Amino acid sequence: MQKSEKVSLITRLPDQYSMPVAYIENDPTPLKGMLHRHGNQFSLYALPTLHAKLFISEDAVWMGSANFTLNGFSGKQEIIAKFTGSRETWSKIYDSYLAQATRVTHEDLEKLVRWVDSGLTRVHRSPTPDDDEENHTAEVPFSFEDFVLWLQKRSAPLPDLRKHLFDRVNGKNFMSGHVRAGFHGTMTFLAANEDFVSVISSGKSDIVPDPVLKKFAEFVRLHGDEYRGPQGGRWRNYLSTKLGGVQTGGGAGDIVVKRCLALIPKYMDDKRQNGTKAGK
Repeated sequence: MQKSEKVSLITRLPDQYSMPVAYIENDPTPLKGMLHRHGNQFSLYALPTLHAKLFISEDAVWMGSANFTLNGFSGKQEIIAKFTGSRETWSKIYDSYLAQATRVTHEDLEKLVRWVDSGLTRVHRSPTPDDDEENHTAEVPFSFEDFVLWLQKRSAPLPDLRKHLFDRVNGKNFMSGHVRAGFHGTMTFLAANEDFVSVISSGKSDIVPDPVLKKFAEFVRLHGDEYRGPQGGRWRNYLSTKLGGVQTGGGAGDIVVKRCLALIPKYMDDKRQNGTKAGK
């Protein structure tokens, strides 16, 4: 990057940094280095749902299937079309994505790198059509947004529990932040305790076994303060001591956590069995 150049990049990164997300698709370390080296010349934005590949320079526009990565430009079978002339239409498309995106700062990426290093956030890539399916069954992308869609799936199990969480995602009892923390905390906990996934998903009831709850309480005591709401409230403050929190008389977030523990293993199994789309 030349000193006179300015680069703006929109990519799939978390759009909030109040708590670690369970999975991301891009290693944040190189982006952190670019922000550190280039300062105001490099602007970084997050749009978690982005899938478009559009590259705009002063002289041309490129659009196609290739990601802006070493693998994307390393000779794999990709299609990229180059356009010259007026960039007005392409710039409007880029601006429409920018309007939906969130600015990411160097401090945000420092948090994200720390969460990756501690194992609270895991870097994984989405399987591509030419990948060996056997080697990537565990890499089906999981996200909070996709989980919310799954909660509405008519054929999914435990409909009463799914409705309870979905209502709270949509603001019932002002519990939407509890569901987000419960999802990411539970996903990270299960990633580190994979055996519990099959134990819970094979069950027919909504009761989470006591050994799982005890192990989860250890996770919350160790990492719970990393999960905070938009206003800075700590997740542990809303959980009972039985779940690793600080509330001695029962926590407002306990029911949400237990229902996340009951539902998320079934969501994970559904995704792995049915591919990247869990269906309707």
